[in-house]
Amino acid sequence: MSAIRVLRISNSAVVPEYRRREHLLRSGHGYDMHLVSPPAFAEGGSMVTATEDPDVPVHIVNTRGRRYHPILFWYVTSQLRRVIREVRPQIVDLHQEPYSLAAAAALRAIEAEAPRAKICIYTAQNILKRYPPPFRQLEQRALRLSAAAYPCATEAGEVLRAKGFAGAMHVLPLGVSVRPELPRSFGLDGLRVGFLGRLEPYKGGELAIRAFQAATQDLDATLEIVGSGSQREELERCAAGLGVAQRVVFTGAVSQEEALDKIRSYDAVLVPSLTTATWKEQFGRIPAQALEAGTPVIASDSGSLREVVGDCGVLVREGDVDALSNALGALLRDPRQRAELSARGRERASAVFSWEVVADGCDRMYREMLQ
Repeated sequence: MSAIRVLRISNSAVVPEYRRREHLLRSGHGYDMHLVSPPAFAEGGSMVTATEDPDVPVHIVNTRGRRYHPILFWYVTSQLRRVIREVRPQIVDLHQEPYSLAAAAALRAIEAEAPRAKICIYTAQNILKRYPPPFRQLEQRALRLSAAAYPCATEAGEVLRAKGFAGAMHVLPLGVSVRPELPRSFGLDGLRVGFLGRLEPYKGGELAIRAFQAATQDLDATLEIVGSGSQREELERCAAGLGVAQRVVFTGAVSQEEALDKIRSYDAVLVPSLTTATWKEQFGRIPAQALEAGTPVIASDSGSLREVVGDCGVLVREGDVDALSNALGALLRDPRQRAELSARGRERASAVFSWEVVADGCDRMYREMLQ
């Protein structure tokens, strides 16, 4: 019996780490997996260029529109149609939002070249929004044509149901690679706190700096701000105004591999995300990666963060700098709590967020789609 052919279309495929599910579906579950990737895309605050992969065929397809915007770009139709003809997929896995131009263009190409292929679609959108034309119509068409959907968190699935999606629903988290456990030496060379993410107001960078200043006045501690964005100069001024500029380090954007190494070196990671009228935390890849690394997480109770962190970190009311500061101060002064959260986080990451768990979920979804 020939392997089931799956074509997965994803702008995140530019990051080698994010191809792990395809590796496992190919080697462990027997699928003939193929990836469509743009030549480059902005991931984790930096531009990542797609490369070939020795384990999974990667078809690099040029894009049009706003090429690095997740909703306003699309794949060149003629190139995508050629890939679909070559692969002849039985399943097309659209890792694009249903209302995106990329999904709309891909659906037209699938209809022309593989009309019998089953389609599943991804979403992270966890706010019920009514989009203007033509995005509202594009979204409804995508949901109508999809046999299954795989939101990355429960809230996003609830939004799809509210929009009338009646197909199969599989909540599949964004995965992490569970690496061999290394001994942790919390605080031996001074305490290190990390904040990783886009330097935009909704990510709460200013809250992180203010909480750090209040929590560590009598501690040998540094805060590392990892990422880029429009708020960097404002955050630098905030650190200077609070008198902690010498203890707050701005690294700029780093690669995925560097970010993972940094997370493992911290005594705590802060994720003080803030809900706005148009955005709230959709998953929380940084806290999931911190759990895997055994690094304690302090996060705001915003969006999907409670679902990701569970009881393996500390949750505080979003926007409450005093609560964030108190939680950080208590954690940095309590090595026993840090060790306990570290162990529980590792267990949760392995059981819930590992790429093996994600690949198993994809396997169940694909087989259900073909039955």
